[in-house]
Amino acid sequence: MDNRYRTLTRLSAFVTLAITFCSCTKEKDTFCPPPGKQCGDSTLYASLLPADTCILFPELQGPSYIYERIGPGYGLIGKSPSNPDEWLYFIHPEGASSNDGSEIWKTDTCSGKKQFIIDKVRSQPKINKEGWLIFRLRTDGFMYKLSPEGDSLEAVSDQVAHDQFDWCLDGQAFFYRARFKKVAYLISIEGEVLDSFNLDCHAIAGRGDRIAMNLKSNITGTYTRLVILNLHTGDLSDVGEIELGLGGPLALAWETDESLIGVFVKGAYRIHVLTGEVELVKETCDNLSYYYPSVDSDNTAWLLLGRQDFMYPQSLNVDFTTSMVMLNTQTGEEWKLDLDQ
Repeated sequence: MDNRYRTLTRLSAFVTLAITFCSCTKEKDTFCPPPGKQCGDSTLYASLLPADTCILFPELQGPSYIYERIGPGYGLIGKSPSNPDEWLYFIHPEGASSNDGSEIWKTDTCSGKKQFIIDKVRSQPKINKEGWLIFRLRTDGFMYKLSPEGDSLEAVSDQVAHDQFDWCLDGQAFFYRARFKKVAYLISIEGEVLDSFNLDCHAIAGRGDRIAMNLKSNITGTYTRLVILNLHTGDLSDVGEIELGLGGPLALAWETDESLIGVFVKGAYRIHVLTGEVELVKETCDNLSYYYPSVDSDNTAWLLLGRQDFMYPQSLNVDFTTSMVMLNTQTGEEWKLDLDQ
């Protein structure tokens, strides 16, 4: 984002206290920065983004646009459970091949210390309550775990994994689908296979003993059927068919026990699991899309996202940049996190 449009925010202890006692809602016209840091005088590494302007790209007859990323690719993993001032994220370096994989980094937003964790990561890593990471590696596509200290790398699957997976059972196990099979596995943190399920599931989000996912619908023939799997009983409960012409979710994240956040081609939406009701959180456009959703465990009003900003086409070429953002689902304010400084 152009520096002319950014307002770099530094939060002092005063602002931190103000946030603590301020409830931000759409009804109250309240300026609501992301949650403050534990240290007093530090950079939050956050800048408020201006309101988005949707741009329609010309419709093509025949050929498709050629998309090229400018700069590194970023994805936000989340906070370190042991230190809310530490953020984990991953980077796909500029000019790197997709076969090279990405790097995981950690930044302490109080001290400014930045630490390299590991490279050759193939997928969006997930972090549990104890700080353990799971991800796929480029070398073999298996699932790996990594300790909170960034060591003790260990393979915890013997199957090439699908792109999406998540922790469950309070971080003592994880759930993933094998890439070349319509079979999903429940695996303990030690790598033991606890159970398997004949499921062709895609977007996966775990919370306690429940796994939200989308399956192929008998109605639409696409992956628009949203269900929840009970890991203890093996029962599937239907949330409902995703309507509104959204198609299937690209990724899911639990917001609360009763709601999910789904990222679709058309935007980020809240899904109420008891009723199947779907409501818009943030619409996307030809010049904007989101990916890799997660919810701030300390404040569920904050949605953590990857963001792509697309420039207007030059002939068939569309350049785009990626960034890490926090979206307040109550106020609609969006903040860019500049963790890679």
